[in-house]
Amino acid sequence: MSIIPRAQWLISLECIKKNVINISKFSNKKVIAVVKANAYGHGLIEISRYLERLKEIVFFAVSSVEEGVILRERANIKKPILILGGFLREEFPYILEYNLTPVVSNIEQLKEVVKASIPYHMNVDTGMGRLGFTEIPYDIIYQFPPEGLMTHLSCAEIDPEFSEKQISNFFEKIKGIKNKWVHVQNTAGLYYKVPYANLVRVGVGIYGDGVNKNLIKKGLEICFPSVIKARIIEVKKLKKGHCISYGCRYKLKNDGYIGVIALGYADGLFRGLFHKVKVFYKGKPFPVRGNITMDFSIVEFGKIRPKIGEEVEIINEQQRFSDLAKVLETIPYEIMTKIGERVKRVYKVNLE
Repeated sequence: MSIIPRAQWLISLECIKKNVINISKFSNKKVIAVVKANAYGHGLIEISRYLERLKEIVFFAVSSVEEGVILRERANIKKPILILGGFLREEFPYILEYNLTPVVSNIEQLKEVVKASIPYHMNVDTGMGRLGFTEIPYDIIYQFPPEGLMTHLSCAEIDPEFSEKQISNFFEKIKGIKNKWVHVQNTAGLYYKVPYANLVRVGVGIYGDGVNKNLIKKGLEICFPSVIKARIIEVKKLKKGHCISYGCRYKLKNDGYIGVIALGYADGLFRGLFHKVKVFYKGKPFPVRGNITMDFSIVEFGKIRPKIGEEVEIINEQQRFSDLAKVLETIPYEIMTKIGERVKRVYKVNLE
């Protein structure tokens, strides 16, 4: 049985590929493609499969052992897979079985990998205050050096001075440690020069949104790969003053048509976007009115009468994840990763 989905997320694979290639050229470094959290909502398996053939990608990176196992078992990924979130003791057998590369952040993890004599990367905390060694156990790692060394920039977009301190502090801490790979820069960190590193570890930049405008000004070319659209399931004409949605928080200012679209907060259209978001019907914007509900949102079309079954676009070049994020005072990552499973991911080489 094949039912036409009520909501779809169209994703241009060619655009995502171009973003990886352009990031590699811009940084003059190979890439760690961060595909954690279902590739920021875009689809872990499909995105990773498509990107694996790129020579620019050396590693894929996920958050957990479970995500790494999915990449090996279901996506049949052969390239190295970094586990950014390290591992719990009971997860370690899967690290061995599936040939995963853990990012080690504490002494317990370090002792496990040394005992098993497997490749690992070491995370050094230079100011993030999350995962990573604040003091490096040089006595152990000189005996069994890491394959890679990393730190995480915590304020790359907002505090250049602090970021530069992290970069120099990291360099001082890793002097004399034998290694093959060094990675410091996330997407926002591409703004900084890190000559001693040979990889960049990028996530959101691959997915074409939330990239600092200063990077664009410096010549980084990024395309936006997404269109999210939903079908109109009801159309009716209502009188001026008619209540719209739960709580009657909005009343029509004029007689006109409303359309009910099959996209609600269970699909990732945050309830906090009440009266602050628009959709595009045949290229023209129309406002969403009243409370966004679990399964539906209501669009005011005014004198225009759409047809049941037609589609509106919620995310496109004119209204990106970052635009919704500004309204909600959050970041585009959160919007991307909250797009629900009912919104079917449809992969195309291009969106045209």
